[in-house]
Amino acid sequence: MIKKINNTIIDVNGKMLEFDINISQILEYNDFFLLLLRERKEVPNNVIAFDYEGNEIWKINDIVQAKIPRGFDEIEKISDDLLKAHYELGIIFEIDVIKREIVNKTFLR
Repeated sequence: MIKKINNTIIDVNGKMLEFDINISQILEYNDFFLLLLRERKEVPNNVIAFDYEGNEIWKINDIVQAKIPRGFDEIEKISDDLLKAHYELGIIFEIDVIKREIVNKTFLR
């Protein structure tokens, strides 16, 4: 169970996770959850997956593999295995979070 204590701290089944950056969104999947860390300024590589014991599994740039990691504005759970992530540079990534691979890229600019 995940409980947001304040803007920078969550309780994951009794384990406190604290961040220097605000927690903007939390998306829950079957075996893990995602956090979007976001503030006014850009935060690179700011989507992080954790298991329900509070251990970090991966960061979004492990999948996207941008040469210069940028931040994401918004994340959206499409299904139990799909994530839609809005990149600050005007790209929307659809990511299979189980296989950890990009399924689709949409360019908005």
